[in-house]
Amino acid sequence: MVCPMDWGLGHATRVVPIIELLLAKKIKVILGADNKPLEFLRARFPQCDWVRIPGYQPFYQKKGLLALKITSDLPKMYTESRKAHDLLEKLIDELGVDSVISDNRYELWSDKVPTVFMTHQLRIMTQGVLAATQTAIQKVLYGFIEKHDEIWVPDFAGEPNLSGELSHVKKFPGKEVFFIGPLSRFQKLKNIQLATKQYDLLCIMSGPEPQRSLFEEMLVKQALETSYKTLVLSGKPGENSRLQKNNVEIRSHASDEEMAALIKSAKYVISRSGYTTVMDLATLGKKAVFIPTPQQPEQEYLAKLYKSKGLYFMQPQSKFRLESALMQADKFTGLKIDNNYKLLNQRIDNLL
Repeated sequence: MVCPMDWGLGHATRVVPIIELLLAKKIKVILGADNKPLEFLRARFPQCDWVRIPGYQPFYQKKGLLALKITSDLPKMYTESRKAHDLLEKLIDELGVDSVISDNRYELWSDKVPTVFMTHQLRIMTQGVLAATQTAIQKVLYGFIEKHDEIWVPDFAGEPNLSGELSHVKKFPGKEVFFIGPLSRFQKLKNIQLATKQYDLLCIMSGPEPQRSLFEEMLVKQALETSYKTLVLSGKPGENSRLQKNNVEIRSHASDEEMAALIKSAKYVISRSGYTTVMDLATLGKKAVFIPTPQQPEQEYLAKLYKSKGLYFMQPQSKFRLESALMQADKFTGLKIDNNYKLLNQRIDNLL
């Protein structure tokens, strides 16, 4: 059973290479997810059985401190995680599950079968009123991580790497940690032909609401004030809508092949600085402008890290100006990586 977290699509898209390798080894895969990640994986792997495993979804409010909101939601988060854990234990027996690979779902461990926990964030980033509690929060989360049999980090152990201090920590959890290299659903599409219809600007939407919608509204408004031929991918699998507003086209979703071709052919790409997006762009060797999700410390850290290294330009959402951002973007080099999945193959074979 492969179970990605459902905070946006990133965790679902990056388990695609894992599922592909399992299927190539004639392993039956059961998809365990919820909401848009489940819709995406069901469409991507129609041959796989699936089950709905609900999880806690954060609501990134328009105003106010996110840290305080999450703190107030902790009892609910714990209750929902307990339900998911109990459901997994039941499914293992009912479906004959032999092992579980979970992406950032801390609660999906079991003593009945081997479980793997995958994450790129072994150091928990906090800010504001939660900054003083960072060590305590990390200790609690490590307690959950250590219930799993193995930890997989989708990054390189040495330099260059993509996650920086997020996963390269001095003290790892008390279990075996394996760096399996960056994962991208576009690895096999690196040499795909450019899109037939090309755009000056490709805007990729992602992340929880309402910030996803606010992000889209902002970019559409600013793009309409320019002459750039713009495509906005809304990140809504399961929908099939297209809307044209002057120079701006808005699509609900695109297939892997379409999206890889669009990314490669667009003059500029604008997106969140979520880790999966970074892995995808680096796999395709594409420059981009990053706008981290407000009050999401992990994305803010990554965007600032890449900017300091001269790799990708970034601006906070509150200060973003499209024209000036694109002028700055040309000064940054972007990043290109390659992963032959040898390390991932080794870990899968060991698990089997």
